[in-house]
Amino acid sequence: GIGGSLLYLVDRYGDRSIYDVDFEFIEGRSANDNSVGLTYIDHLTHNVKRGQMDVWSGFYERIANFREIRYFDIEGKLTGLFSRAMTAPCGKIRIPINESADDTSQIEEFIREYHGEGIQHIALTTDDIYATVRKLRDNGVKFMSTPDTYYEKVDTRVAGHDEPLEQLRELNLLIDGAPGDDGILLQIFTDTVIGPIFFEIIQRKGNQGFGEGNFKALFESIEEDQIRRGVI
Repeated sequence: GIGGSLLYLVDRYGDRSIYDVDFEFIEGRSANDNSVGLTYIDHLTHNVKRGQMDVWSGFYERIANFREIRYFDIEGKLTGLFSRAMTAPCGKIRIPINESADDTSQIEEFIREYHGEGIQHIALTTDDIYATVRKLRDNGVKFMSTPDTYYEKVDTRVAGHDEPLEQLRELNLLIDGAPGDDGILLQIFTDTVIGPIFFEIIQRKGNQGFGEGNFKALFESIEEDQIRRGVI
């Protein structure tokens, strides 16, 4: 796979899941004792070298019959990126693939720090992002900040969303979508936690996108951090 990673095919049918086969539950303990509300992996976003995005999207298309469901062309103040979001035929495995539009973007910085191509972030789903983020904060997880100006435009950009704006601002949550049409999604990104890799927490309320409307805001937020650090 991308960056020399290994891809495993897991064959499990019937009532017994992979956890029933490979793990044993501890008596008297619940699987939800220390839960923060995360349910499953939503998508795995990869960063690849310039000129390799089409190569790897084609790889997944040929090998596993993936198909493209989104294409992005994001421009920040000084840098940019391209992205293709691929999904498996079942719709349960989604792999966005990012490629830098220049030599100094956050994608190129990731590749330098990671010493090659690889997973940029892992997106985890929750049914209550407000509660999940509060619990993660209490556990010491740090999240990327969101510019205050972002929230000044939320009611116009996502009209009729019905989400508590002050709680969005307090928790630095991002919102995207179209209420009454494709639905909305809420998302937030952690600071880097494993080298340059970070996590995304996402709650989908009907929307099956990737927060396209937030891409530019997030991209500019990371870009501003790069400027502060003198990377660009």
